[in-house]
Amino acid sequence: MAILQQVSGSTAGQFIELKVEVVDIGRSPDCKIVLEPNGVSRRHAEIRRSGDGHTIVDLTSRNKTKVNNVELVPDKPQRLRPGDKINICDVEFIYYTQAPKPAAPKSRGNELIVTEEASDEANIQTIDASRSSAVTSVVRPEVKLKAILEIARNLSTELKIDTLAPKILESLMQLFPQAERLFLILKDPDSGKLVRKAFKHRPTRRSGLFKAQEDEAPISISRTIVNHVLGQKKALLSQDAGNDANLPTTSSIADLKIRSVMCVPLLTPDGQALGIIQLDTSDSRQFNQDDLDLLAAVAGQAAIAVQNASLHESLIERERIERDLRLAEQVQKRFLPKSTPVVPGYQFFAHYDPAYEVGGDYYLFVELPGDRVAIALGDVSGKGVAAALMMAKFSGETRYAILTEPTPSAAANKLNKLLYEADIEEKFITLSLSVLDPALRTLTVCSAGHLPILIRRASGRVEECGEELGGLPLGILPESDYQQTVIPLEPGDVVVINSDGVTDARSVNEEIYEKVDNRRLLKRVAAVAGGAEVVGRAILQDVREFSAGHAQADDITLICFGPSPE
Repeated sequence: MAILQQVSGSTAGQFIELKVEVVDIGRSPDCKIVLEPNGVSRRHAEIRRSGDGHTIVDLTSRNKTKVNNVELVPDKPQRLRPGDKINICDVEFIYYTQAPKPAAPKSRGNELIVTEEASDEANIQTIDASRSSAVTSVVRPEVKLKAILEIARNLSTELKIDTLAPKILESLMQLFPQAERLFLILKDPDSGKLVRKAFKHRPTRRSGLFKAQEDEAPISISRTIVNHVLGQKKALLSQDAGNDANLPTTSSIADLKIRSVMCVPLLTPDGQALGIIQLDTSDSRQFNQDDLDLLAAVAGQAAIAVQNASLHESLIERERIERDLRLAEQVQKRFLPKSTPVVPGYQFFAHYDPAYEVGGDYYLFVELPGDRVAIALGDVSGKGVAAALMMAKFSGETRYAILTEPTPSAAANKLNKLLYEADIEEKFITLSLSVLDPALRTLTVCSAGHLPILIRRASGRVEECGEELGGLPLGILPESDYQQTVIPLEPGDVVVINSDGVTDARSVNEEIYEKVDNRRLLKRVAAVAGGAEVVGRAILQDVREFSAGHAQADDITLICFGPSPE
């Protein structure tokens, strides 16, 4: 078996077996023999099998190839003879047709010196050139520094994880030329599932040619290794994963043909594991402790960058949601009346304030024949976007039911069937539906599980109306039969209809408005003299003062109306 012995350079003393047809030499990590000295071209020279020997050819390199100190003519093969010295920049090789007898080792401290004296041939350690040699694992310090600086620059300027992750692995490929597969995997913060954010594969070369089928690396990763590293929150280095006693024995390591592997957790400064970076090989190339220390340093920077990118993306997503909610708020307000009804001899006041950008309360004023006016106030269960969508749907259907049914109770029955048939899980609506007849000075009231109506009479006495009507909220039972009652109104009376956002308002001490002072709303209405607007504003002021310092607990909707005092 023909042999190349490297006699100078960072791996002097290395023997390389020339088993394959073509052995290329150069700076590219894809070469069989990778050299790092300045001046080496990416593909500098090739040694080719020729009959029972070998030839060498310079691949038009910038700094030439020499054999026995004579420059080769580019692209012109030259026959090699045993003992020929090959010089590529500052690295020298000697060509042998068979393995020479190695020198006996002499110890000088911790350094092993190889002399020219002969010894036992069996002690010769060679590297198979059909695989990338151990030379590929030697990366000069300045190359490492350049790659680390590039990683740091990428980490500081990129705020998108999907762009950041591949850049990290590209830089790691420069730092670790022996790495075959590189993974960056993150944990989904919501589900906890592992998500592969980047994957790189360095093709291997066999028989001097790229073979797509052979170079297609599996993109699967051993969950055993990943779970081990995430569970321990410690870096892992194994030079023979299949036989490593420190790793659980599983088929995934064998199936993926993992030989040497480094896997490090992406840990934030507070110890949170965001994911892992893993590099592995499937052949004799190995990682060492220095490689692991370097990868761990890069992972520390990467973890901070990934955390910052996640926060940035969360902020962008939050801004997008806020824009959508502001738009939804504008759309929702278009479902509400632009003004209160104008009815001679009557006053109206209305107020709507959602707890969030959008809410589930709605109110309507619908003009009916005979100068009558229907007043509806609905409260969808829940808050936020889901409730707002329900509000948008059923505010329209409420208007339709009012216009097509003869009485408030008939309209409520129709709405109940519509909501029940919609089969929206865990959603229902409480509804107060009334029809005001100004000519008769009457108010026909129907309630579907809503709060009772308060009527402050001109004398100052407050009555609760509608509680006796009962009725379940809309959408609970399909055959609910809602009842109605007629209430007379006199000049100076004020009708108050509100959602539970008023009565359930909370103080900074978590006290509830209606419970801290029994029947507080009724007492407040009784204490205020004046028309509908005066009463409405007094109620809102009292609620604001009570809940000052506490976030609004629920949507607040309030309608006040009644005959003007004579």
